[in-house]
Order: sequence, then C-alpha cells, then structure tokens
Amino acid sequence: MGISNYALDTFVAQNMSKLTHLSIKSLSEEFPNVDNWFSQFVFRRIFQVHVPDEKAALAFAIVRRSHAALQEWELASAAAQGDLRSIGNLFSVLRHLESCISSVWQGLEFARKPLGQDYFKNGDGSVYERMNWIYNVSRHFDPLALPQGDTHRVWLSDQAMHTREQTVSFDELREAIRMLARISEKIAGI
Repeated sequence: MGISNYALDTFVAQNMSKLTHLSIKSLSEEFPNVDNWFSQFVFRRIFQVHVPDEKAALAFAIVRRSHAALQEWELASAAAQGDLRSIGNLFSVLRHLESCISSVWQGLEFARKPLGQDYFKNGDGSVYERMNWIYNVSRHFDPLALPQGDTHRVWLSDQAMHTREQTVSFDELREAIRMLARISEKIAGI
C-alpha cells in the first residue's frame, strides 16, 4: 500500500507528490578527470610551477569544493533515478543537493577575491544571489519556526530547489558547478 499524495505533501515534504522526474543530469562525461585534479596540481607544483604555500592552500580549498560539488551532484543524479515517492530516496537527493550547493558556494567564495569578481549585489535576483540564499537558509534555520504547512526549509520540484523566497533551477546549479570545475581544471593544469 502506497502513501497518498495528501500524506506525502502534508507529512513528508512540500509538493512531494508532484515529483515525476528530477532533471539532474550527470556531469561525469564532461569532467572525466575530476579525480586526478589533486594529484595533477601536486605534480604541477613539484615539477613545473612554484606555488607559494598560501596560494596552494587557496588552490586546494577551491579544488576540494569543486570536487565535492561534482561528487554530490553525481550522487544526487544517481539517487534521482530512483523512486521519487520513496521518502528515504527523496531525502537522499535533497541532502546531496544541499551539500552540492554548499560546496559550490564555498568554492566560488574562495575564488571570488583572487579572480576579482563579485558574483552578485544584494537584491539583484541573480542566480548567485539565489544560490547564496539557499545555501544560507539550508544551514541556518530554526525548524520550530517554519511557517505553517512547511516541513522543510528547502524542497524540490522536478526542475529546481526551492525555498519560500528563492528558487535555483538544476540547470542554473549545473552551470555554476561547471564554472567552478573549469576554475579547478585551470588550477590543476588540465
């Protein structure tokens, strides 16, 4: 016996019954060397380019977040292929996506100053402002203060991650991952 749509939406997660196919497309073919980024960077440091320790620490921080974002995205993509009416599976996808957006945001924040790039200005509505919002509210919220009817601060639709205030589409998140991954490939020398 399955759980009714009403029960899924009311007692598990907002709009869970509406999920049909999460559009979380794998990036593994686009970044086949992701697991070599660390060793490639280390070999490059040893044999090609002297990188001061403080810049190496920054490089490692960016590459680690980029690597984590890609791993979490792939785990979310794999879990999204499962039964979307499975409560455990839904929370697995959500956890991987929250970890992914966290890693992306942290990596971009580390890269921001050296690249001389601000990703958003408060109130501009850009994807980076919305990502920052979701990143922050997924980490800093009081479950006891959620609005009536909400069981989670962040929830999913087939195309996006949502809060009451902001939405980030999976396509937008995938593009941010790509951008951060390209920075990491440059750091690694790939």
